[in-house]
Amino acid sequence: MAKLNFKASGTGRKLKRTPSKYRESLGRPNISQSAGIRPAFPLMPFKSLPVSFVDVSTEDAVVIPKGRIVSAITSNTDLDTAYDNGDYYGVAKGIMGLMVPCNGNADRDVTSPVEGETTVTIAANKPIGVAEHDVYQDMRGVNLNYDMRNKNWGVLCQQLIKLPAVDTYQFDEFMGEAGLFVPAGAGAAQVAQADATGSASDAAANGFTITLTASNNGILAGSVITSVTGATAGALALTTNYTYNDSTGALVILAAAVTDDEVVTVVWTALDANVESGAPAAALASADFGYSAVTGSYAFYTYNSENNEGDAGESLISDFYGNWMPGTTAGLVVGNLMGVDYRFNKDLLDTVQSKYDDDALYRLAGTGTFGIPQHLYDFAYKALDAALLKAGTTWAGKWAGVDEAKKIKEAVDAGVFGEAWINLNI
Repeated sequence: MAKLNFKASGTGRKLKRTPSKYRESLGRPNISQSAGIRPAFPLMPFKSLPVSFVDVSTEDAVVIPKGRIVSAITSNTDLDTAYDNGDYYGVAKGIMGLMVPCNGNADRDVTSPVEGETTVTIAANKPIGVAEHDVYQDMRGVNLNYDMRNKNWGVLCQQLIKLPAVDTYQFDEFMGEAGLFVPAGAGAAQVAQADATGSASDAAANGFTITLTASNNGILAGSVITSVTGATAGALALTTNYTYNDSTGALVILAAAVTDDEVVTVVWTALDANVESGAPAAALASADFGYSAVTGSYAFYTYNSENNEGDAGESLISDFYGNWMPGTTAGLVVGNLMGVDYRFNKDLLDTVQSKYDDDALYRLAGTGTFGIPQHLYDFAYKALDAALLKAGTTWAGKWAGVDEAKKIKEAVDAGVFGEAWINLNI
């Protein structure tokens, strides 16, 4: 094959130097790293975080559920027991910090799953963002062929997000008992009693009426009757021996339920004064509250409508567990509430051309939850289920013969549960 030679000639051209005004020192790069919506700030979960739940698909443990307000352990964080010889447990130097749930700027003790550790304190912290995805546990070499540390996580700092919401006041009203979702406030924990004496004519005819009003130790209509006892007759039963109208506060002792002029003692618990219940700002003393049942799998907003909370434009901060609550504390505000929505059906679910069917085998999509979004429905079910257990009863015991889905729909319609639209801005 012939050898080919390529030759070319041309006029040489000089290369123009960059004008001085456009030059930049190589030692002074651009300070911008990323947009502020999802900052390029790589994190890994703190290895001592307890397991929140196990993902049914991957079978991996989740330590921070999506939507949780989070903070970070960084090089300047003072944690005496959180380091191995001062490093991040061998986490690569490209990782900027270790993600932890926000705690409302209060120390939080957690039970660590790490061998040899029992209790680890997460120091008081402030929010840096929100976990956009479920964050899985740092396995730390438990399985030699399965290392989750090749993943890193970011945070969300600016976005419109939607989370489940719980009105603690409406929750108490719906359940007829305070202190089931979160500990009762001072008003809701108040127990008072009133003595009343009926005349001979009253007892012989229609009994006598005790009206629970503000004059009776400050207890208002809407209270929950704990017990009604006659001095000689003993415990009296609702319907059989007395009736109670919780809207007017009128309790009527029926004829022949007690003897003439018998003293009757009524004990009740006030719910209308429950303005102090709300999201926990400190560790819950017990794990059997409705709040405890849902906080492992969900991030959510807790408020008290009787305390004028839940209004559009309200500033939001982190509670003790990294969930959302009303507040204006400087340095802790993570966004503003756009509003709480509990008006369903939505998203065409109300156009399903079939009625609700009590038999689950014959329900069409969207009718099994009465049009409530599945995420909110599951959240409400877990919260109510735990509350019933704490109250010492069951779905059938509390609402005999009523479909569970119908009670959840009633709770949503009553404003117990809803969807909080939050404008995140940190």
